[in-house]
Amino acid sequence: MIRLSHLLPTGAAGIALALLAQPTPAHASKCESGAFNPITKVRWTCIFPITIGGVKVGPSDPLGKALDAQTAAKPLCACRKGATFTFGVKVSFWSPNRMVDVVTEPGCMMALGADIMATHGRLQGSQTSLSDGTNTRKLFAQMHYYVAPVWKMLDMFTDLPCIEDDGFDVAMMTELLPTWQSATLGAIVQPEAILFGNPAAGLACMADSAAAAAGKVIDPLFWCMGSWGATYPLAGDIHFGDSVEAWAGLAARGTFLMGRLGALTISSEDGCSFRPQPIWTKSRYKLQLMEPVKGGQCVNIGRPGSLWTSAKHAPAHDNSQFMLFEKVICCAGISTP
Repeated sequence: MIRLSHLLPTGAAGIALALLAQPTPAHASKCESGAFNPITKVRWTCIFPITIGGVKVGPSDPLGKALDAQTAAKPLCACRKGATFTFGVKVSFWSPNRMVDVVTEPGCMMALGADIMATHGRLQGSQTSLSDGTNTRKLFAQMHYYVAPVWKMLDMFTDLPCIEDDGFDVAMMTELLPTWQSATLGAIVQPEAILFGNPAAGLACMADSAAAAAGKVIDPLFWCMGSWGATYPLAGDIHFGDSVEAWAGLAARGTFLMGRLGALTISSEDGCSFRPQPIWTKSRYKLQLMEPVKGGQCVNIGRPGSLWTSAKHAPAHDNSQFMLFEKVICCAGISTP
């Protein structure tokens, strides 16, 4: 497991730079109290469909259709780990194993129900109107990324080999990441962003936006987040017309950021292992809003807010929390020495 201390800049210089590189402060809502409750906050219908040995249980999901078809076509599996062999059937499902906060109140750890960092007005979230004739606004917020193996927390399905057992951990706090505070600094650290800041790359995102509206994504267009905007720059600024949609965009961007930092993995298609994910596979992820209002569905990356954000922004609540579901494939069977 990659810990927070392994990813953040070290020394007082890095923290000082993070505190100085900030947008214009703005009033943000108070940090909500109450620790994470997986029983009441997680939308458990999002784990479906489940495919076991080629037999599908639950409603269809266009997002994971290709993986479900692959599991059904090749239901048997065999894995080797050292001198141990596992023979069995493939099982695929959506696993809730990560949480993401998008907060305008710096240091507000919604999963812990506490504000752990006194920034004295620095790093504060903001909303500004753009005077470019587009009638849009720009949001700045911080992001917290948690390792949250819900199945392990509830002591369920722990015998499956693809269920993570890393324990709860705070993997990222962008308050301590200078590049999140400045898009310019972020472009220096991630120079590939320059390749996608052109009209041709922007036009390609129109196709991804259309696919997202239909419940799908186009994985090769990794620099696009459908209707949520562009993946780059990897910073806390995002243009928006819908606040909830903007929160989801920053949560998705934070997930992509974890991959660029080497802290994102996905299960292999044979169900035998996890492999690094430096560039995300968008079709493997979907988000469920948990705070400030529990979402009624899980949404694919880039799904237009008009289809799911209605009545999800409670008055005076500008901090949000999402559960990140990952499409998992594992080989469940009998191990032999």
